Amino acid sequence: MVELGTREAIQAILALLREEIGCDLSAVGLTEPASNTLRWPVASGNANDRLSGISEKPGRGLSGTVMKVGRPMTISMAELVYTRQLQEYPLLLAENLRSVYAVPLYRGGAPAGVLVAGDRKKRVYRTEERRLIANAGERIASLLNGLPAARSV
Repeated sequence: MVELGTREAIQAILALLREEIGCDLSAVGLTEPASNTLRWPVASGNANDRLSGISEKPGRGLSGTVMKVGRPMTISMAELVYTRQLQEYPLLLAENLRSVYAVPLYRGGAPAGVLVAGDRKKRVYRTEERRLIANAGERIASLLNGLPAARSV
């Protein structure tokens, strides 16, 4: 799904993002072309190995919200519990995340994945933090499109 050199470059971007904004987890979910399911091949700060086995069906969870809408979203566990949608977000359950900010990743102009920054405590992401997450998403999308990842300021 992700070539070794690209995987290492994405891993470095995720680790830097965690350091810059102080989040517990940063991960990239990519859709598999054949099945259109969302899988999580690269992560930084994951608490266990369950992340690599998670897949989300098309139109559900993060693929049904962030990718379908095509714009960044904040997701909180409290909101999902209230609306009884928590089971559609296995990433939040597996990593015990309480707050998530997610941005879509584009490949060839179409949504191909999601960059997630998450915390195991309740958190509101400030404007500057959201900007840093979006910039990291752009660098990762550049790598996925085979372009050099420019360092955003």
